[in-house]
Amino acid sequence: MHTKALQEQLACDNLARQGYAVYLPRLKVLKRSRRSKCQEVQLEPLFPRYLFVQPGSPGHSIAPVRSTLGVTAVVRFGQAPAVMRHEVLISIRDFETRQNQAGLETISPFRNGERVLVVDGALVGLEGLVSNVSQDRVVVLMQLLGQDTRVNLSHHQLQVVN
Repeated sequence: MHTKALQEQLACDNLARQGYAVYLPRLKVLKRSRRSKCQEVQLEPLFPRYLFVQPGSPGHSIAPVRSTLGVTAVVRFGQAPAVMRHEVLISIRDFETRQNQAGLETISPFRNGERVLVVDGALVGLEGLVSNVSQDRVVVLMQLLGQDTRVNLSHHQLQVVN
């Protein structure tokens, strides 16, 4: 199904209430919170504005799906609704499970050798290179007082320099 923007969960809940089997693959991502300015782990749709739906029983019609709150349209190939092979869905579920079990260092936007800017704390405005990423900290190599220094910073204190 194709959903309205940012209404994947609403569509998912409404379809499930109607007896459909619904699958909304979501991945763990690290996002900066607007309120507290720190990084927090959130779940976001793997395929924004899309989810997978299967009728609850062999005679269950998909006609009511189009008028379900949150749904924009049924994805179709010509006149027939698109059908996903079971093996592909299993692969997507396996990928989702692996990614969601991964530690913070795996989902962190920071990579070794990448240039970052300090956006919070005593070193605001200084740039450095990521040396190491762990669950709790990012080690950044910085020029301080004319020397290369390794500084341990929280994920929320940094921003990737483009």
